Amino acid sequence: MKHTPALLLTLASLAFGHHSFQAEYDQSKPLTLVGKVTKVVIENPHGWIYLEVQKDNGKTVSWQIETPAPGALNRNGSGREVFNELVTTGERVTVNAFAARDESKHAWGSSVTRGDGRTTIRLGDLSQTAPGLPR
Repeated sequence: MKHTPALLLTLASLAFGHHSFQAEYDQSKPLTLVGKVTKVVIENPHGWIYLEVQKDNGKTVSWQIETPAPGALNRNGSGREVFNELVTTGERVTVNAFAARDESKHAWGSSVTRGDGRTTIRLGDLSQTAPGLPR
């Protein structure tokens, strides 16, 4: 079978697009971030929540929170509409996540608690959304 360069490039990008949770994130370093959702990208294989967090010194730090794929979010009752509302309203949320091993400002998200303090958006439990983790 003859493969075109475009097909090979697509297959290669899919192979690199999915990564191991354990290789990139540290389950022993949970984070709690409070901030404003500025952008949300829901796509395969993983989406992103962009969060502006104000530090104690008043400076704002931008975080990228990785989310499960759209199908997992929908199964958890967290469709695109919910995230678009957070961006539109500028609502302050609390994000529970796991820090990146490289200490950059990105993390794997596990939940988002809305500003009312009662409504939690489950991003996914680690056994379902992070391949390779113990169940």
